[in-house]
Amino acid sequence: MRIGIFPNLVKRESAALVLDIIRLCDQYGIDYFFPAYVGESVQSEYKRIPAAHLCQQKSICSMIDAALVLGGDGTILKLAKQFAASGVPVCGINLGSLGFLYEVETKKLEERFHDLLEGRYFLEERMMLHAEMRYENGMVQKLPEALNDIVIGHGNVGKLIRVDMSLNGHFIQQYPGDGIVVATATGSTGYTFSSGGPIVSPKVRCIMVTPICPHLLLKVPLVLSETDQVGFSVIHSRNVVRVSVDGMMDQELMHNMTLHIRKSDNVLKIIRFNENYFYTNLFTKLMGND
Repeated sequence: MRIGIFPNLVKRESAALVLDIIRLCDQYGIDYFFPAYVGESVQSEYKRIPAAHLCQQKSICSMIDAALVLGGDGTILKLAKQFAASGVPVCGINLGSLGFLYEVETKKLEERFHDLLEGRYFLEERMMLHAEMRYENGMVQKLPEALNDIVIGHGNVGKLIRVDMSLNGHFIQQYPGDGIVVATATGSTGYTFSSGGPIVSPKVRCIMVTPICPHLLLKVPLVLSETDQVGFSVIHSRNVVRVSVDGMMDQELMHNMTLHIRKSDNVLKIIRFNENYFYTNLFTKLMGND
């Protein structure tokens, strides 16, 4: 087995953990690789990594069988598109606060490393969202794929926006308010949950549409089929509207554009060791029982 190691360099505690993983790889004769940017870190622990174990970000996924990601949910979100496109399964080691995408805590690292080598795990596939901007002149701009959500929100705090929604080509509703969250089941514990949406098992393939502070008497979120396609336009909005993908990519949604969202052809494969991990995480972390 060849392992890729992707630490969050901002979290200083990841450096010591990286050394533990290298030790385990050396002990069991496992090839390991890091993205090249790790070698540029100012932390002394990373400078000890031999150059032969550093690979360019674009090519590293072709050299590994599994990826160990050290950080919080945001770290996986940043890398999800790359892993999904290459089919590399991800094992998350949690250094964050919530960490819903993670199952492995640092104290269980060595135990789970053995399980991984012995094949005592299963793969869980997480649905992703594909989105594109369509312009009036026929031009199409593809957006990065989303693992959690795509948010249509106001560009000016406190300014109401109007978002027109269509489903499978048919107009459904205009939403006046702060915006709309379009999420996968993975994203159901994120922004859509804070906006009043349901928590959905990651095994469910669906698209959720949750209005953010809508100025409507009927404020219910929608849970759609994975085969549905939703479209959004803001031709009736007088204020600036922006689109965010997994909290990273951000651009303006203008009057001459329509945002189309559907299920992606790619899935993110996550390495799991415990069938009940999701509900354990859910009630431990969201109920304050940590």
